Amino acid sequence: MKKPIILFLFAVLSLSGCRKLVSDYERPDFDPRPTLNAVLQKDQPVWTQVSFARCLDSVHPAPCIDAEVLLYVDGQFKEKLQHDGDGLYMGETTAEALHEYACKVIIPGYDTLFAQTEMPETPVVTHVEIMENATINDEGNPCAAVLVTFNNDPNRKAYYKAHIEALFKYYYDAGGFGMISSNVDYSINTDDPVLLNEGSSQLLFSNEIIRDTAYTLKVNTSINGYGFSGHATGAYTRSGYVVVGMHGVSESAYRYMKSQDAYDELDAYTNLFLGVITPINLYSNVENGLGLFAAIAPMTCDTIFLED
Repeated sequence: MKKPIILFLFAVLSLSGCRKLVSDYERPDFDPRPTLNAVLQKDQPVWTQVSFARCLDSVHPAPCIDAEVLLYVDGQFKEKLQHDGDGLYMGETTAEALHEYACKVIIPGYDTLFAQTEMPETPVVTHVEIMENATINDEGNPCAAVLVTFNNDPNRKAYYKAHIEALFKYYYDAGGFGMISSNVDYSINTDDPVLLNEGSSQLLFSNEIIRDTAYTLKVNTSINGYGFSGHATGAYTRSGYVVVGMHGVSESAYRYMKSQDAYDELDAYTNLFLGVITPINLYSNVENGLGLFAAIAPMTCDTIFLED
């Protein structure tokens, strides 16, 4: 049993030693690639950013100032976007929910770029509450869960990105005081079926398995009642607030963020010991080029105040 372990350690040491500075390395030529980027926002004018991707040591992409950017709504030509400087092209069309938007970008000397996306609806959150002692964190301390109930159309595919901000204040009988603030973008020890179906604790999900017209998302937070100053003894009271933000996102935005999560969750031990980084291709829905053409319908529910 010891022999395979010794061989593995030998391989690790061998790979870690195979490095030296190459002073005469010549970087291969990199032809600029046309890039289209836009995240349309509900009830805001349509815009796009057109540029050229360059080599790795370039600080900023080169803006494209001579493109012809044509906007289509639900398959029909709507308008030609006007250049507003530094590769930014603006239109007068306002993005509306449940309409499909497409851009055709004509750049001299390049194939025509094309991308499309659908503007989602604004999520409707109907109720938010806090469940005490829903789970425990890595230190064994109890943590609360935030329950977010929202409307759902089971006949239409929808994608969501949620975010929770919270501030809790604790006051003890003996004069101790504590304050904990937190921004929650993931669920610890998640047991919510929708989040489990995504295979990630990130608050990025679809309604793929939601069959009802309403759903209550359970987010186990890392907010707890520890880390006080003073004499933290006796009974305590708590006050503060919780703000739940939930945004409707297009399928293209959802797939891009999913690919971004895959990039961020690479095996740290593999990178540390072997110097190996698994290549991840970030999602792009731009034909004949690079970039992302996506849409978002932002929403923030009323602040939930916690009384003493």
